[in-house]
Amino acid sequence: MPVIGRLVELYRAEGIEIATGLWPGRFAGMPSANFTWFLRNGESVTNGLGIALQEVYFLEHLFAVYRPRRLFVIGNALGWSALALAALLPESRIVAIDAGFDRNSLEGLDLTNRIAAAAGFNLRAVQGVSPGDIGAIVDAELGGPVEFAFIDGLHTNAQIVLDYAAVAAKAASDAVYLFHDVAGFGLALGLAEIERRSGLKARLIEATPSGMALLVDPAQHPEITAATVGFAPSPQAVAALTEAGWEHRHRHLARWRRSLRKRVGRLRRRGGAYPSTTNAT
Repeated sequence: MPVIGRLVELYRAEGIEIATGLWPGRFAGMPSANFTWFLRNGESVTNGLGIALQEVYFLEHLFAVYRPRRLFVIGNALGWSALALAALLPESRIVAIDAGFDRNSLEGLDLTNRIAAAAGFNLRAVQGVSPGDIGAIVDAELGGPVEFAFIDGLHTNAQIVLDYAAVAAKAASDAVYLFHDVAGFGLALGLAEIERRSGLKARLIEATPSGMALLVDPAQHPEITAATVGFAPSPQAVAALTEAGWEHRHRHLARWRRSLRKRVGRLRRRGGAYPSTTNAT
């Protein structure tokens, strides 16, 4: 069920306006325009951006077929992703942590808890630092093993491995892990180490602005692959779009390359000599 409208109204009740899913081209090409911003009295109070509109849409598809009962979130900021999870899974228990180091993040914990209480969500946001505090917080707050983890804390290769390991130690054997900003922050090396440790192959969710990655055992959750296939285009499709992007960026060179190919093709059909294309790019 779509939840954006409800989330916007919950934040408005706290005096916060939401801007999300905006086209970067409208804002001087700023990529972060696509994500969720928080504004009070016309001024941004955003420090940690919320997940993008398209990423909430991805979660709607995921949780239409998969209903975890215990969820853990690393990186709360102003609570947008944790509250989206709570709205999508009202029957589930959700715990979110934030180290509180960033501007407004401690206020964000209080804000998340106030909104959750007003909405009747089974969600609690607490201050905690990963990986050291995760075990104790899960034991104290979650009431059982983690079934779904959303990892959106410090975006470094080393940290996401630490985050994953700490959660996995407290997780069910068929737990699902969703990592934010994998493509956006170049976290491929960390993800590869997580794949090695888990024995699973992560799927890069290309059709999300941050390039999220989903780690799931397809043998245990085949329904997830089917429900989210539209967000993970094939390697062939990605390669074709990569080529199209190159041609768009280098329009004059691409036009010259196409012209050269046509001339070579005509000469070949005539059986004549033709220039070498060894150096054509």
